[in-house]
Amino acid sequence: PTGSGKTALFEMAMARLFFSDLTGRYLQHEIRGSIGGISSQRKIVYIAPNKALCEERQVDWSKRLAHIDPGVVCTTITGDVNANKAYSEIASAHLILTTPEKWDSITRKWNDYLVLLGSVKLLVLDEVHMIGEKGRGACLEAVICRMKTIQRAACARMLTGAEIASSR
Repeated sequence: PTGSGKTALFEMAMARLFFSDLTGRYLQHEIRGSIGGISSQRKIVYIAPNKALCEERQVDWSKRLAHIDPGVVCTTITGDVNANKAYSEIASAHLILTTPEKWDSITRKWNDYLVLLGSVKLLVLDEVHMIGEKGRGACLEAVICRMKTIQRAACARMLTGAEIASSR
């Protein structure tokens, strides 16, 4: 329910993912891809039911994260952003705020953008009770399943690449 501390839990999960880089618990290859101390190899997607909530969270989190690390890039991708612009914004962002419908349309071509979408290490779902709603629930469920598939494919690709590199 509202006021139960969901946002605080989201923020703790984000801090754990982002700022573990700064404490030295990260892989050496991620250092080379860092922006402002936080790895560009780690992205977070926050999915909210509507554009207004995405924009509200973006304003709040942009301010808070800028105090910790000014290099953190937060972006909102909603229905009014075309696909090409969305992919370039995802590439440059650390925190992507979006709606289920928009993320569904972005991830439909996941094979073409496997490296980019595979860099999403945390998927945060606000208002997850929508999964039971007619009309919107199926979209949210599809997004969750697709993100699991993307992560499996990205891990398999990494393993395959490591095997090729070690066989040389």
